[in-house]
Amino acid sequence: MISPDVNTIFLPISADTVQEAHFCRTYAGLVAAVGYLAMRFLYSSSKVQIGTVVLYITTVMIISKIFSFIYDGYTTIAIVTFFVAIAFAIGLYTLQKSRKNELDYNL
Repeated sequence: MISPDVNTIFLPISADTVQEAHFCRTYAGLVAAVGYLAMRFLYSSSKVQIGTVVLYITTVMIISKIFSFIYDGYTTIAIVTFFVAIAFAIGLYTLQKSRKNELDYNL
């Protein structure tokens, strides 16, 4: 995800074009986020909200997209998906904070 060469032993995918490299790095961000969250679910005693899970996955995918811009350059679809992911993460964070303020803890 953060190495200059996309073709590694961890992802057995051969990326020959820039579009394939962007896809591989985004997929690597998804795998890293899901792996982290699986460990968090296994070893955590507290409940984790689904909005937090989706926010973590989106944030790690955004970080991997930034490394994709650094190492692989820019394409139109990569820039569009980057900004859509940022808008989605901001919207999800805002919605999560507004719902947290509306919860009634006197159940």
